[in-house]
Amino acid sequence: MFVRALVMACAVVMAVPAVAHAAPARPPDPVAQAKDRVARAERDLDRARLTARRISDEADRAETEAADARQDLGSYAREAYRSGGIDLLGLASLFDSPNPSDTIRRATVVRLLAEHQDSQVADALAAVGRVDVLREQSEELVEQARSQLTAAKSALATARRKRDLMDELARGAAGGVGTEQLTELCLASDVIVDVCARSPWDESHLTFDAVLIERYVNVKWPQIDIVGGWRPSDPYPDHPSGRAVDIMMPNGGAGEDVALGDEIARYYQENAAAYGIYYMIWRQRIWKAGEPVGQWTAMADRGSPTANHMDHVHISVTNGESGTAWELAERRSADMQTLLGDKK
Repeated sequence: MFVRALVMACAVVMAVPAVAHAAPARPPDPVAQAKDRVARAERDLDRARLTARRISDEADRAETEAADARQDLGSYAREAYRSGGIDLLGLASLFDSPNPSDTIRRATVVRLLAEHQDSQVADALAAVGRVDVLREQSEELVEQARSQLTAAKSALATARRKRDLMDELARGAAGGVGTEQLTELCLASDVIVDVCARSPWDESHLTFDAVLIERYVNVKWPQIDIVGGWRPSDPYPDHPSGRAVDIMMPNGGAGEDVALGDEIARYYQENAAAYGIYYMIWRQRIWKAGEPVGQWTAMADRGSPTANHMDHVHISVTNGESGTAWELAERRSADMQTLLGDKK
């Protein structure tokens, strides 16, 4: 009986009634919706934990009843029943009646008692099995509720990030077509992508691939203070077309800047296809997409450290739209958020 009652109680606790919502007069606030989702998930998790504790308590009681029933099977009544009628009569005589018929009737009671104890043991063992199943289900429910809460918190963080992006756009931060394309992707993504963080540099007139290059510099190498992009005139068409960025070294290209520039250049060589890169120049050497990573070609002296690219890494993209760096950034960010979530 207690198992049946327990099942019914669990059904009541586990059931989450559907709540009808009236159609809103205006579009709901995504952040407020995400907060409500987190609150609901926290309540569901609390209910799941309460259910698990109740089932665990019932399981403990069922196991105790089964143990008691097993012990009863070793009682004098059961031993008397199994040893035959003489012992039954002897046991029945313990009821201290001088009437032989009373003794026989009481022996029958002893036999029925033993049979009842057999049934009691079977019921108790079955109850343990059923409660164990319920305990496993309740533990699964807790895990599901915990996963739902994690997803709700992630959705809330994403909603807040999207709201912040919209606030930045509303403030008219410097940007062009490439920035607008990236912002649309950031707002549509279910992941908080690292390159969605605004860089401190002017992105006006930059193409999509060029924006992604300078955004990742901002993410990966915070020691970089300046990244140049578009300029209206130049001997070469890359900068005026928004298809080039100049990653300036923090110390003018000297000392540790050499290793830093080598590191940045190698990363973009290894990921040239993803960023749609056409060619790169660093320390009076040129590298073109398709060539082995690290295989540079020397260039003629142009007359100054900056013209020779001794103080900055120059990166030009093919057409500004051929790369797949957004997908790379989205995967990278999703993996990082998963890793951080596993550590909590």
